[in-house]
Amino acid sequence: MKKHPVIAVSGSIAAYKTCELVRNIVKKGIPVRVMMTENATRFIGPVTFAALSNMPVIVNEWDQGMIHIDVKNEASVFAIVPATANIIGKMANGIADDAVSSAYLAMECPVIVAPAMNPNMYKSKPVQRNLKILKEDGVIVIDPMVGEVVCGDVGPGKMAEVQQIEKIILEYHYKNEGI
Repeated sequence: MKKHPVIAVSGSIAAYKTCELVRNIVKKGIPVRVMMTENATRFIGPVTFAALSNMPVIVNEWDQGMIHIDVKNEASVFAIVPATANIIGKMANGIADDAVSSAYLAMECPVIVAPAMNPNMYKSKPVQRNLKILKEDGVIVIDPMVGEVVCGDVGPGKMAEVQQIEKIILEYHYKNEGI
C-alpha cells in the first residue's frame, strides 16, 4: 500500500497557510489526508481542506471508529501545521484526548511540527521544555520565524514559510511512501 502525508491542523490563525501547503502537495499528485483539532475549525472549516485534498477531513475520532489507527497505517509522514502550544504540550506529555493527539501517539512514521504562536508563548519555559521533549522523542521541529504575529507582537513564533515546510514533508514522504 502506498502511503501519503497526513497533515494535522491545530487552532492557530496560521491555519490558513496550511491550505496552500495541502494544495501544493496535492498538485504534485500526492494524496494528503487532513486532520483538524476542534479549535482549528474555529479558524478554517473542514470543508475547505476536504475540497483541497479531495478526501474527508478527520475532526472527531469517534465519528469514524478507531480512525487514529487507520491514519497511522496510511501515513508516510505526520505533520502538525500549525502546531500550537496546546498540541505541543499534549504531544510532549502523552495526552490523547482528540483525534490529532491520539493519532500522534499511534504514529510509526516521522513526525514534524511547525510551531506558530505568540512570541511570549513560544519563548515560555513550558513550551520550550515541551519542544525539547519532542526533539528528544525524535520529532522534527521546524523552528518558527522571527517576525510580527497577528496580535502585533514581534519575535519568534511566526510559522515557518510554507515552502520550507513543504520541502521537509516531501523529503520524509519520499523516504517512507512505500514502507
